[in-house]
Amino acid sequence: MTLALSAGQTDYREANEPLLSLQQRVHRTIAWHTEFSLDRIVTQDNRVKYTNAGRRESATDHLDEVFRLMRELNLTGIGSPTLGRLNEKGNSFRDALLQICAQIAGTVGSGPLVYVELGPEPVKTGFILRTLMELGVVIDRYVAVDINPMSVSHMRPALREILPETPLEFITTSFDAFRLSDAVEAGGPAALVTMLGFQEGNDDPDTVNGWLRDIVRPGDLLLSESQLYADPQIEKIPGFYAHPAMQRFSRIAFEQAIDRVAPTLNRFFLLPVPFQDGRTARVAILGEEFSDTIKGRNLHVSNFCLKLTLEQYRHYRRHGGYFEIAGEALTDDETLHFQLSRRR
Repeated sequence: MTLALSAGQTDYREANEPLLSLQQRVHRTIAWHTEFSLDRIVTQDNRVKYTNAGRRESATDHLDEVFRLMRELNLTGIGSPTLGRLNEKGNSFRDALLQICAQIAGTVGSGPLVYVELGPEPVKTGFILRTLMELGVVIDRYVAVDINPMSVSHMRPALREILPETPLEFITTSFDAFRLSDAVEAGGPAALVTMLGFQEGNDDPDTVNGWLRDIVRPGDLLLSESQLYADPQIEKIPGFYAHPAMQRFSRIAFEQAIDRVAPTLNRFFLLPVPFQDGRTARVAILGEEFSDTIKGRNLHVSNFCLKLTLEQYRHYRRHGGYFEIAGEALTDDETLHFQLSRRR
């Protein structure tokens, strides 16, 4: 694994060039800061790792494995009493999650709540649902939105143990195509929409803010989770991507896109990338280095995820005036962050 911390010029767009997607800007930032030239880098939209849509591939074993890998990561986080702590009295990841659940319960009271999960996963979701119900929150129904069709088979039995009498709905679509107003009747209960697992980092903040603005109804709550770029604790970022589940995830992405048997070397970079508004943040890039007889050494980018500072994350949530921040919880080292906001 390679960690590259770079600074300097990051905006490679010509004055008359149209706005680039985050994927395109990541492609360019790798070429600018590493040994790989533009023509030796393969990047894909992050979503293609979770679906067969638009591909000839019909097998779903890899999608099932990706879901199980994400579940493994959450088991590690929820099960660790020390993740995120600097000392024995500090906030762990689990403590921070308990705190944000208490803030949610204090905000919604005992009225019925529609729980909407963007990108479902049973471990963290089960923890949140059980905690909210222990705090007196009534779950009116559960709605899952996921581009991975294999998540249903994992989520339904897990949820039935927690919500045996609660209606469950599973919608297979991308987040940008989903509207909560289409799934919940007019005048229906308030909703808590969750976007956990660092998913917001997969696209430009302006793009994600647009999705969330269109998904969440005015008055509803949004719970999000992020891994922050915190100066004294930067090593926590490559540490996360060194987890065996993330390493395997990277290899699966390579096998589906490039070659199922070719040997690879896992690579990691933490690089600056510009946003549409001209600001700059860090992006974590996980990939597989491979060789071919034509181009020599190449890089397949398996995943890229923005790592904002706490102030950047707050700024982009408020940007446009669509959301107001209603609560926050942080781990002791300030690298893992839960944010509760309300749609205006």
